[in-house]
Amino acid sequence: MVSRKLFTLLFIQLFLIGIGGSVVGPLIPILSGSFKISLDIVGSTLSLNAFGLLLASMFSGILSERLGKKNIVALGSILFTLSFMGLYLSDNFIYFSISYLLFGLSWGTITLNSNALISDTFELNRGRAIIRLNIGFLLGCAFAPLIVSGILSFDINYRYIFLFLALANAILFISILLLKHGSFNIKKSKEDLLSFFSVYRKFLSNKIIIFCAIISFLHFGLGFSFGAWFTTYFESINIPVNISSLILSSTIFAFCLGMLLKSSLVGKFNEEKLMRFFAILAFVFLFGAFISDNLILKIIFLILFNFSFSGIGAMSLSTAIKQNPHYSGPITGVINSFGFTGTIIFQYTAGYLSENYSAVGIFYTSLGALVLMIIFSGILNYYSGTRKEIK
Repeated sequence: MVSRKLFTLLFIQLFLIGIGGSVVGPLIPILSGSFKISLDIVGSTLSLNAFGLLLASMFSGILSERLGKKNIVALGSILFTLSFMGLYLSDNFIYFSISYLLFGLSWGTITLNSNALISDTFELNRGRAIIRLNIGFLLGCAFAPLIVSGILSFDINYRYIFLFLALANAILFISILLLKHGSFNIKKSKEDLLSFFSVYRKFLSNKIIIFCAIISFLHFGLGFSFGAWFTTYFESINIPVNISSLILSSTIFAFCLGMLLKSSLVGKFNEEKLMRFFAILAFVFLFGAFISDNLILKIIFLILFNFSFSGIGAMSLSTAIKQNPHYSGPITGVINSFGFTGTIIFQYTAGYLSENYSAVGIFYTSLGALVLMIIFSGILNYYSGTRKEIK
């Protein structure tokens, strides 16, 4: 019963993070105009947010093992509320950027420890539980453009979105603090903590984990940048933000449906083969959206792309954790660190291309990333037959 309540609270927390992480993307054209900054500067701010995610992924896994997951989740929740109060109160882009960096730190801290907690709690159905937990994040991502569209349609100040998230998370934070769960308070001795650093070296010499990390790099980078610059691309073909936000929501809901399907498939099929198969499908559908001149057909292809692309990152994380479930926190940190490094690079690249060349550039980087994902998932599938646990 407590485990289910833990899952529910973390699901809601990731839902709020999903809204927070995706609400800025549809607002890019508006932020650029209101702060009077170029698109590549906005891209740099998104990269700064991803840098916060990277820092949190590198260190929060280690800290949670030493200080207890409950304390680290609490720290992430406090940063979440403070960062969105900062976004709400920001009157210039420097303060906005600093607040968004803080959100990146909270986002990475909460996401890493939530996935590690669920991995520890649902050992028998780890892959399915991780995928379903992250559906909460995706639902938040799907609702974010709808919220933006509604706010703009009723001519309401977009800053109220930030205030709502800060208050909602504060209430959730109290609920999490009151929850008593064994996995929250597990701590390691100082000797165990030191051993984790040596284990990191073993992780980085394990072929399976390295290939999972590369796939995560490509999946996170492509997914976050494509979603963030989605409305900017559609604005370049004369589709207003309030309409393109609705289109973006439909594609993310398709992503959620894809995650649900894959949460059922992982127990029946090899995860490495599923990653390669769906990466190929995603490439086919995204290429179809790229070459199509018909708007309806383009939207259909984008929906199918998101349905196919979903779950690959979660499956790579699950595959990596299987190397040694005892180190779920640090392994999650390694995989997420690669993923958020990809986000930093892809976000800046997308902003640079959009400002200096064309918003269509996001398609070029995304198609290139999918080609690499197909290659590396094929290599991972080859090496998976020789999988060995790290001891």
